[in-house]
Amino acid sequence: MGSINIDSKDAAAPNAFTENVINSMGPKTSPRLRTVMTALIRHVHDFAREVDLTVEEWMAGVELMNWAGQMSTDRRNEGQLVCDVIGLESYVTLLETKKKIETLS
Repeated sequence: MGSINIDSKDAAAPNAFTENVINSMGPKTSPRLRTVMTALIRHVHDFAREVDLTVEEWMAGVELMNWAGQMSTDRRNEGQLVCDVIGLESYVTLLETKKKIETLS
């Protein structure tokens, strides 16, 4: 994805901004990655609007991700731990199990 320029029109039309970010994915993006990233971008932007996220709060999240990356080693994956703390790892496993059960039914 390329860099996104922000101007005063973006503040007045946040949904158009979100679409511009989605449309910045290059033509070589695989269809599945495009689907996943489109949903992620929409949800993250909706989250930021819902909680009225500040730059300071966003930076705290960036610092958490940076910390997790710096603390990770080949034996310890702190990024995975963060996903576990927010329940994402378990939820993805739950979804996979549900699919397998439905396939066998």
